[in-house]
Amino acid sequence: MGSLVPLGGDLPVESRALAEALRGLFDGLGLSVRRYATRRHRDPGSVSRFLNGTRVPPWEFVNDLIGDVTEQHGQPPTQEAMDLLRRLYRAALAESGSAFSRVQLLEDQLADADRRSVESTAVVRALERALADAQHRAADLELQIRQLHGRQQGRIAEKDKALRLYEDQVTALLRERQSLLREVEALGEQLLDAHNRRAQAERRCEELERQLVVAEELWAEESGPGERDADHANGEAGAPGLSARGAGPSGSDDVRTGGGPDPRYALDTFEAGEANRFALSAAVAVAEAPARLYNPLFVYGTSAIGKTHLLHAIGQRTRALHPDKRVRYVGAEDFGNEFARAGGERGLDRFRRRYRDVDVLLIDDIQFLADHERLREEFLHTFDALHGAQKQIVLSSDRPPKQLTHLGDRLRNRLESGLITHVQPPDRPARVALLRRQVERDRLTASPEVLEYIASQVQRNVRELEGALIRVTAFASLNRQQADVELAETVLKDLVPDRVPTRQEDVARLIIAETAEYFGVTSDDVCGKERGRAIVTARQIAMYLCRELTDLSTPRIAAVFGGRERETVEHADRKIRNLVAERRSIYNQMTELTLRVKAAGGLGSGS
Repeated sequence: MGSLVPLGGDLPVESRALAEALRGLFDGLGLSVRRYATRRHRDPGSVSRFLNGTRVPPWEFVNDLIGDVTEQHGQPPTQEAMDLLRRLYRAALAESGSAFSRVQLLEDQLADADRRSVESTAVVRALERALADAQHRAADLELQIRQLHGRQQGRIAEKDKALRLYEDQVTALLRERQSLLREVEALGEQLLDAHNRRAQAERRCEELERQLVVAEELWAEESGPGERDADHANGEAGAPGLSARGAGPSGSDDVRTGGGPDPRYALDTFEAGEANRFALSAAVAVAEAPARLYNPLFVYGTSAIGKTHLLHAIGQRTRALHPDKRVRYVGAEDFGNEFARAGGERGLDRFRRRYRDVDVLLIDDIQFLADHERLREEFLHTFDALHGAQKQIVLSSDRPPKQLTHLGDRLRNRLESGLITHVQPPDRPARVALLRRQVERDRLTASPEVLEYIASQVQRNVRELEGALIRVTAFASLNRQQADVELAETVLKDLVPDRVPTRQEDVARLIIAETAEYFGVTSDDVCGKERGRAIVTARQIAMYLCRELTDLSTPRIAAVFGGRERETVEHADRKIRNLVAERRSIYNQMTELTLRVKAAGGLGSGS
């Protein structure tokens, strides 16, 4: 008792298969039959018969054995192994023919019957619920049908009413149409009459225009030089005269609008010095003998060194020496704007007469001539017409013709066909003379030593030179001090540091960043389109500092500030320059911002 024997061949197949499966599970426990029987409180002989296949064990024994194996190995048998074990167990029971087997079978059948009964009950209940839902939906549909029927009857009534209303409106419209047809017939007769009168008026206008042209030509031949000068100074139909754009009194390129020549812009007041003596000589030669020596005369140089002054001076000297000469000054941008406003053929004819019926044409800042094919062609034809008629042409630019690539090869070749002269920053004696003239003109108080010191410190351009003098005298006036060299050293140390023209756009961006931080805004705000008061103030001050602390030209500064117009930069410079001279707070802000830029590395000796 209590031992395992080999499974004999005389055992039923089902019993032997079940016994093999149970023995396999039992072997995994590593126990003897007696020890396992003791653990489970069973008879060792019964356990042996279960494992030897001579008796079919109860399912309780099988469950206990499976639980022990699971506890021993830490994981239960797979679902496939359990299903196989159940099938073997049922087959062994069925083969044994014992009453227990029959009872087990009946229990299984009863369990299956119970399951089918439960399922049938669930199906019946689901069908009952579905039937109830169907009845509810049927009731809802009947209600909706009644409602739809009612609405349909209402719509039919509304349509009948609307149809009657439309019929009445159509009848009224037909009557109105008949009335309008009669009015149209009457208006057609009036229109035909008006068309005939318009044609007569156009023919009369053309005749009057021809008479006007003839009258202008007769007036030009019969009127005196003084009347012709006044006409060209005031311009035709509001066109700019000689001084439509001017420079500052000491030769800067600031633009000024005026009616006639400004006596401050004369060749005698142009401080040439040794560096610009050739440019001044060429200007004098052109003014004394237009179109005989240098035609065209092309003057170029950096911003604020006197190019515009020189062009105005040529025009004034020409008028003084040749009263019969017709002189016209215009900026390249104004030339382009007038061409854009000319419109149709009549406007173009007046535009062409305005610029081709002159003896001396002075065009300033030719680099701003728009990159527009029709405008370039018009300017090219104007150039050829004047040059072919032996008329003087004088042009200015911030760079030589070879670098004006946007004007095209044909126009650049014509610009290079005459005399090209370079206007350079004034030398020290010229700078001192310019400062002395500014002191006399503006009635400022500054000793010769102060003028010498400013001229030695500021060397780039005339605008910066004038600004330095204004700052020194303004500081002295605001603080009620004497404008001496010591005070000039203090002011110019902060606001006019030494610099070379490299890395200038980076310095401009640094100025923008420092100004934005000072006013509590962002650099994007300063360069953007916002119009808040604090942003506009920061933007104008940053533009002023860029003009004062860098060598960037006005257009390049405008480009750094989001592609603005050059006039915006010039307006900001004029406004802040005046405020610096009038308000101590603005002066202090400029000083502090300049020190911040220097501290940030934007204006060191290597910048």
